[in-house]
Amino acid sequence: MAFLGLGAMGAPMAANVARKGFALQVWNRHHERAQSLTALGAKVKSSPAECARGARVIVTMVRDESVLLQLLSRPDGILAGMDKDAVIVDMSTIGRAGALKAAAIIKEAGGRFVDSPVGGTVGPAERGELVAFAGGRLNDVSRAQPVLLAMCKRIIHAGDVGQGQALKVLVNGLGVHHLIAYTSMLALGERAGLTRRTIVEAFSIGAFASPQYVGKKEKMLAKDYSPEFSLDLMLKDALLNVDLQQEAGLPLPVLREALRAIENAIEEGLGEEDLFALEKYYRNL
Repeated sequence: MAFLGLGAMGAPMAANVARKGFALQVWNRHHERAQSLTALGAKVKSSPAECARGARVIVTMVRDESVLLQLLSRPDGILAGMDKDAVIVDMSTIGRAGALKAAAIIKEAGGRFVDSPVGGTVGPAERGELVAFAGGRLNDVSRAQPVLLAMCKRIIHAGDVGQGQALKVLVNGLGVHHLIAYTSMLALGERAGLTRRTIVEAFSIGAFASPQYVGKKEKMLAKDYSPEFSLDLMLKDALLNVDLQQEAGLPLPVLREALRAIENAIEEGLGEEDLFALEKYYRNL
């Protein structure tokens, strides 16, 4: 199989694939990140076309739709080297419209496409505990399943191509609401005279606790905003949710207000910090 895109998420995902014994070919724009996987038996390739050549399953994990489409269609891109009938599995979060565009050009080139964005951040990626939201024909998802299970604890088949992205966008929309609630209530609690430890402890237990809150507990107590998932990326995901609202004809005002808060925080220079740095924006109101 082939894996292209070895960023903060892609590198540990590819490492888990290698550890499961797959014959793995890798490519990354920054060559040194690919070299780090050679110790696990991966073969580094010089171009996306070379990386895709001979692979039955090709996984991509990139920032957004534009990067994926360019990676597919550039002169030395995936489609230039892809074998006929190969399955391309995009695990990025690019939205339903982006998935449908990718599927169309892959089909025209003789390949198959599964959109399978994942739920989880760097920690679950390292542990192989992501959740795959898969969209595509059942046969294609089944062909990709062994590779997906090397990275993910569960696969949810959401329907046809694009529906994996739709489901991920919904989950991310829920995450935006959680982020706004956590950071704004933390700022309010401190303004009201409660200690940070008291608030964070309370948020980490009981009916309204979430794995994300619990997993961030020590970082929040330390005010450590080193990025596991940046506020810039959260904005991208929130905008994809707005796109889905427009497609479905269901504008949701609460999420749009949340989007405005994230945009304001990024304008204040918080975009490259961890998403929970949104707390700083609320503290400064």
